[in-house]
Amino acid sequence: MIAIEYYARAVIRHLNGDFELFEKYKSKAIEIYEQEQCICSIGEMIPVGVKRELYEMVS
Repeated sequence: MIAIEYYARAVIRHLNGDFELFEKYKSKAIEIYEQEQCICSIGEMIPVGVKRELYEMVS
């Protein structure tokens, strides 16, 4: 969600004619977006066998 905020700021700066700050916000938004794509959920990291064992323990 943070990347969207930087994209919005970049668009506003571009519309106001501040191209230097536009480039700064655009670069920051792209950097954050790429970092967000590398994040995986905890569920994706747990092996299937361990998930089954956990489900059996709680049921």
